[in-house]
Amino acid sequence: MQEESQSLDVLIINSPLFRDKVDGYDEDSLPPLGLGYIATDLWSNGITVELLDTVEANISLEILLAVIRQKRPCYVALNVFTTNLHLVREIVESIKGGVRFIIGGLATKNLYKTILHWNTSCPVDIVIGEGDFVVSAIVQGKPLDIISQKGNKRVITVSVSSPYFPQDISNIPLDRSFFVNQPLRHTLGFNEVSIVTSRGCMYNCAFCSAARSLNRETPIRERNAQSVANEVAMICELYPNVDSVRVLDDLFLRNADSVERAVRMFGHVPVTWRAMAHVLSFYKLSDAQLLELKRSGCKEVFIGIESGSPRILKMIHKTSDVDLIKRTIERLFLAGINVKGYFIFGFETETIDDMRMSYDLAAGLKESSVKNGVNFRTSVFQFHEW
Repeated sequence: MQEESQSLDVLIINSPLFRDKVDGYDEDSLPPLGLGYIATDLWSNGITVELLDTVEANISLEILLAVIRQKRPCYVALNVFTTNLHLVREIVESIKGGVRFIIGGLATKNLYKTILHWNTSCPVDIVIGEGDFVVSAIVQGKPLDIISQKGNKRVITVSVSSPYFPQDISNIPLDRSFFVNQPLRHTLGFNEVSIVTSRGCMYNCAFCSAARSLNRETPIRERNAQSVANEVAMICELYPNVDSVRVLDDLFLRNADSVERAVRMFGHVPVTWRAMAHVLSFYKLSDAQLLELKRSGCKEVFIGIESGSPRILKMIHKTSDVDLIKRTIERLFLAGINVKGYFIFGFETETIDDMRMSYDLAAGLKESSVKNGVNFRTSVFQFHEW
């Protein structure tokens, strides 16, 4: 493959989840909104940038490495997860000079010591904290808070006191032209665009790196209602064929007040919507409030059920009252709202009986949804201790 001259400043990569192209992979392909914010800030500072979403493109690691070598950017900025750390390592160690890597994501807080020991010929900056503004600062050579350095690697932190920390997230610009899958054509037959309305999490799930107990130094921030309403209106104007808006964060529907705000926000726009939520967001709501939620266009909520075993639920700091979970979701069904439940199998000490309880809960909810003329579907994940 012929190499290009080095005219691209930054290539941002939504890092691959698999080594090879995956046939039949049908999980929802969500746009990497966080990387989009970074790309938008770079572009606004006169820095040439491209965003490559390897998950949406479904390309192999081999092809990705060929793309990096062909484009020859000055910087490659990519995210890392605990589940694909080995793939990101292979990417960084395979490029032999000419590029500076910037690695970020929530997982770097726990992974940076491992990354410092990688055998890389290219320099690497590891960012701990939110990357919206610090990536352009790195590229422009601005002062940074470097907390550790080893060889050609630096660890850069973005604390709450950093000038690059996004204190107010209501008006951070996002150029959606960086995304190739917006609106996303969903397998259920509608066109959807995704948004984020908050950062941080108030919950303390034991398996989650975003748990509040692990991130107390970072404040929870929410966009104001007008900011979200403006973005929804912009989406409807930008994409005339959009049918639905998906809210990706957990706090949009965190309590009765936020539910009422969502009803007001979506009640007068020509799209339906779906959102993440905690089961406790709904159990104190009246049937009338749930019906109002439905009338505002809410067609589906995503709930992290995780398990049907009270013992496992208690162990992972989730609501352990399985009857409450079941009753609450069935009330959503009665209101005409579909539910997607997330389950995790393979927790430490989990038994076959625990797993059977999860299966029985999911099967019972599916049966109930059919009786009520709505849909209950699931995503199931395997727990890994890394």
